[in-house]
Amino acid sequence: MQLNKLHIIIIVTLLSFAGVLIYLNFRTPEAEMKETAPLAENAMWKEFNYDEYAKSCKDSVPVSLKFKIDSLEQVIAKDSNNYQAVATISRFWDSAGFEIVSAHYLSKIANRLGDERSWMTSGLKYYDVARISDDTSRQIYAQKEAIKAFEKVVALNENNIDAKNALAICLVQNDLDIMRGVQISKDVIKRDSNNIEANLTLGMLSERSGQLDKARARFEKLVEVQPLNPEYYFYLGEIYAKLEMKKEAISTFETCITLLPDEAAKKEVKQIIENIQKQK
Repeated sequence: MQLNKLHIIIIVTLLSFAGVLIYLNFRTPEAEMKETAPLAENAMWKEFNYDEYAKSCKDSVPVSLKFKIDSLEQVIAKDSNNYQAVATISRFWDSAGFEIVSAHYLSKIANRLGDERSWMTSGLKYYDVARISDDTSRQIYAQKEAIKAFEKVVALNENNIDAKNALAICLVQNDLDIMRGVQISKDVIKRDSNNIEANLTLGMLSERSGQLDKARARFEKLVEVQPLNPEYYFYLGEIYAKLEMKKEAISTFETCITLLPDEAAKKEVKQIIENIQKQK
């Protein structure tokens, strides 16, 4: 389940987050990339204050829910090892739509237990918060908390590839640390050259930064590893088109069409093929 979830997050993140790559004018080849100042040091925005936010959330929830949360808080005050009560509070906040507060309680459990599974759960929850948040300060706060959690996971288990892939994506969001994110993904590739998430991350990064030959290699690998995934054929077709490899682009888009279940999507890809064919 984590692999599928990370796969979705990678695609959504690299296509939609304004802080990633093309929006940051990230054009430097991997071998020449230099450290850049984090967005948090450059942008004019107020730093997210979790305590203030949590208080405002508690003031806005229904009285019945507030009563349940307060009751469980009293239980935890008497028995700090009552992880079931903490987990229940997390679920309450999640059901109320306050995901970052839910994540906070999951991190409490992880801090207490200190085990790989708890840190991974905490990291993924913060990661989801960063993915769906439209508030920059909250987004960056969640990303940094996710990074802490995934770093804990990797420290406990160097072979947890899911955590490394997630950590890499967190680091490239909002330009927190693109260099390190790329290096982590490369490390995953060294361990497993067929790793879907790492190849997808590096392929997207390369394509968005104009490094089309590198992107081509990544997506050629992806269609080799998952020959029935239409997404990868579509991205590869786009890259071939940008490289002016018309024959390869058309062939790849045609394969994509055979794998697409949606007729509207097939029609759009057919239009792309027609546009390529019209080019001189």
